[in-house]
Amino acid sequence: MKHKNATDTGRNTRSYREELVGFLALFVFWMFITASFSLRNIVLGLAASLLVTLVVRYVFRIRLPKDITPLFLVVRFPVFLMVLAWDVIKANINLAYILIRPRLLIDPTIVRFKSELQGDFRNTVLGDSITVTPGTLTLDAQGDELLVHCLTPSHKKGLLYDRHCERLVLWLFRQEG
Repeated sequence: MKHKNATDTGRNTRSYREELVGFLALFVFWMFITASFSLRNIVLGLAASLLVTLVVRYVFRIRLPKDITPLFLVVRFPVFLMVLAWDVIKANINLAYILIRPRLLIDPTIVRFKSELQGDFRNTVLGDSITVTPGTLTLDAQGDELLVHCLTPSHKKGLLYDRHCERLVLWLFRQEG
């Protein structure tokens, strides 16, 4: 008969905690995108969140990064989303201004961008954040290097020199840059 030691119990507790955090994140996302608090929607959201959590964990064997904690989901991620949404609004206004001018000031270029972020998950968040911001599009990501299409020189400058988006993701994951 095999006895469980304290480290096995700690691993199991951590695993269940990760699954719970993932489940709650999916359920909150479900409630946010459906914007309905009917009993039917809540039950459907709970069932869908549970099913996705179980499939991701036990079929695909994917685990959440250790950075994804309840504090991350409740504080850091919403702040990140608000700042990113503000950046998207500003970029939309800037892009509209560029497009309505009689002489288009676009100069499309493709830029290789080396990120300071550690890990594929973090670099994926960075690539997605760059893509949702109008005027930039992440074309490819290999490790810590991203290939980004920039519509104007100011987009290129913001990506390579200001590095606002990268600093935002560094803050999200509490990584020193």
